[in-house]
Amino acid sequence: MTDTTQTVSGLEALKHRRSQVWDELLSQSRFVRTIQQGEVTKALYALYLIETYHYTRHNARNQALVGVRCDDDRHYQKFCFNHAEEEVGHEQMALHDVASMGLQPGFPIPRALPATDVLIAYLYWVSYQGNPLQRLGYSFWAESCYDYIRPLLGKVQKSLGLTPAQMTFFVAHSDIDAEHSQAVDEMIAKKCKTPEDWEDVAQVMETSLRLTWKMMDEVADAYAQLVDGRSDRAAFLKAL
Repeated sequence: MTDTTQTVSGLEALKHRRSQVWDELLSQSRFVRTIQQGEVTKALYALYLIETYHYTRHNARNQALVGVRCDDDRHYQKFCFNHAEEEVGHEQMALHDVASMGLQPGFPIPRALPATDVLIAYLYWVSYQGNPLQRLGYSFWAESCYDYIRPLLGKVQKSLGLTPAQMTFFVAHSDIDAEHSQAVDEMIAKKCKTPEDWEDVAQVMETSLRLTWKMMDEVADAYAQLVDGRSDRAAFLKAL
């Protein structure tokens, strides 16, 4: 088998595994089911955006951390630092979208949910130790997620009556990430040389996506507790 054939086979296997996890998530997630059934509210969507803010604000940092560790590979190091620079400040779009639904800018930001903290910690961990290539697994699904969530975003927009200007985090990212996704695919194809490289990338891809799934469902639980009066976390969102 030639190197080119191995690379194509590796990418196809990675894409297949990614689709399998997405299929599970989209069919089993409580958060997704709420959107699909047209029961999403502005408060629920805002809670999700707040968690998105929390983990997104760390993406540039943990991506740059990989670059610090791979100084023997200048090509990959440059990719990491360039990608990190492009991610800086994206979390502010999530806060903008929350405020656009009826809150004043500067609203109090609740601390991250436990599942979000776990996702953040995991991404720092895989960036700090192990195979420097493995964090590409997170980028592999995150930069291509719009292929899977676009119908959900359409339902959110329709159910809540939002304009594209109120969904800047996703609208802007859908354009930016199309280019990023291609760059990530090319980097994986170029740098993964061994079966261990491919498996390390695949493992981080699946684990980080499943942790994000856990975060989404914890958002659904937090919303249920808020509505039922069992929690006053982010109680200001009831005004939306």
